[in-house]
Amino acid sequence: MDRREFLQVLSGVGLAAVGPLGLQKAAAQTSAPNRHFVFVNAGGGWDPTSLCDPKGDAERSDGRGPVNHFRSEQIGQISGSELRYAPFPDEELATSTLRTDSALSSFAPFFEDLAPDLLVINGIDAQTNSHTIGSRTIWSGSAKLGQPSFAALVARAYSPDSPLSFITNGGYDVSASLVAPTRLSGSGVFRELAYPDRYNTNDNADLSNPSTYYLPPEIGELVEQARADRRQRLMAAEALPQRRAAMSRLFTVAGGDNSLDRLVNALPTSVSGGLRGQAEIAVAAFQAQVAVSANLSTGGFDTHGDHDRNQTHSLANLIDGVHHLWNLIRNAGLQDRVTVLVGSDFGRTPFYNSGDGKDHWNVTSMLAFGAGVSGNRVVGGTDANYRALKLDPNTLQVATDQGSSSALTLTAGHVHRALRELAGISGSPAAQEFTLDETEQLPLFG
Repeated sequence: MDRREFLQVLSGVGLAAVGPLGLQKAAAQTSAPNRHFVFVNAGGGWDPTSLCDPKGDAERSDGRGPVNHFRSEQIGQISGSELRYAPFPDEELATSTLRTDSALSSFAPFFEDLAPDLLVINGIDAQTNSHTIGSRTIWSGSAKLGQPSFAALVARAYSPDSPLSFITNGGYDVSASLVAPTRLSGSGVFRELAYPDRYNTNDNADLSNPSTYYLPPEIGELVEQARADRRQRLMAAEALPQRRAAMSRLFTVAGGDNSLDRLVNALPTSVSGGLRGQAEIAVAAFQAQVAVSANLSTGGFDTHGDHDRNQTHSLANLIDGVHHLWNLIRNAGLQDRVTVLVGSDFGRTPFYNSGDGKDHWNVTSMLAFGAGVSGNRVVGGTDANYRALKLDPNTLQVATDQGSSSALTLTAGHVHRALRELAGISGSPAAQEFTLDETEQLPLFG
């Protein structure tokens, strides 16, 4: 079976289980996307005060204890920049191996390396402490039910007919039937899809060896010719113009250029596990020009107990994966074509509970870097007790008069309105259908 046809069929009935791929969607060729977006979801509600909006151990005025246990003088800062980052909270964690393949013991290398490209957006009011609503709000810009993720929105705008335009590893991936999200369980599925006529698609298989085919190549060619003849007969027998046109588009797909094998070839010999592996698949899909957007996702951030240890482990794994992603993007020469956003459902309380954990809090942050993002900047802010501070919409600085009628509270809607503008899709039909409540257009990304 032709690989492109096989992929189209699977997109409609199995692998990508959401979204219409009816006959009217089929096309002879899909435009190769040359602009890409990655959304990294820290599932469960991360603690920006332990990462990119660091607070020290000063006692709160309300007597509820410190925001964090680390000392304020331990907070790191990029030279000549507003970018600041939290330390690891204790000696034991700083010297422990948090991954089997990475002994990350400080956030400093990540912030120092990405500083020229990195934008930190602090003081975002998620307007909820519900996991479901928070995830939807952060990744779609709205709490409205059925609102599509930005990943789906931009995939629809850039490459609506590609069966792999939006690949996802979890997080908020509601598509509102704009595109069919391809949900991944690992890299092996791509090899099986790319080479459906082989019985052995393992990493060590010699795919050029005829013995790996179900049928000898000469027999396979006869089968394909018979199938092509059958398509012609069906077309000739169809009298209704609309059905005939739909059949023509569908059958032309079978002879179209399939680039899924390019994705397989772009993958490393051995794909890593966890967030690193998700990053490797996403970048390979961008190199092969078969995907527009990708959701990466990792968890462990709902730290209601033993916050310092559990949150730091999860943050270390997140930063390790995100740094790996950026290195892959740069090594592939895609840094001018890929935009990355990192975020979470909401934040954590600016004080500890009785179990030395932190609970849900509506204030959060996002990280952004890559194409279209002006780096080495911090937008937004919070006070010592981790409450969101209002912005001056003209300067994007924290408003000197927090009571001013012109000062505004930064929301995920503002981020997404700026993101739509950055992607050039504000006027697209899908964006017009799925509107955002925020009216202010803030040039957050520069």
